[in-house]
Amino acid sequence: MSTAYEQVGEARLARAVEAFVDAFFRDFVIGFLFEGKDRARIVRHELELARAHLGGPSAYSGRPIGAVHGPLRINTGHFRRRLAILRHVLGEQGLPAEVIEAWVAHDAALEKVVTTGRDCTD
Repeated sequence: MSTAYEQVGEARLARAVEAFVDAFFRDFVIGFLFEGKDRARIVRHELELARAHLGGPSAYSGRPIGAVHGPLRINTGHFRRRLAILRHVLGEQGLPAEVIEAWVAHDAALEKVVTTGRDCTD
């Protein structure tokens, strides 16, 4: 049985991550959170995370996710917008539905670590 990583392959995964980062950097709702940020570093860490949770050969080398995102005061609306962008981009990239669902579920499970726990209307 192959892993999700093996189903997708490194080149396709890297293209999907690049497209995802491009999409959230220019998004009108959450793009401001990435102004002045190191895009290459974010791509590298997103790719490491994707490889790791899809069964690939990499481990995440960045700082703890909560420590990185805590100071940004990300609310649940911002977080869920990112998830919607992820789902959309992965679909556009033609990834298998089961890979998309596994990836989105993995990222969704990080909500309490990444966000303030407040909605954008709070």
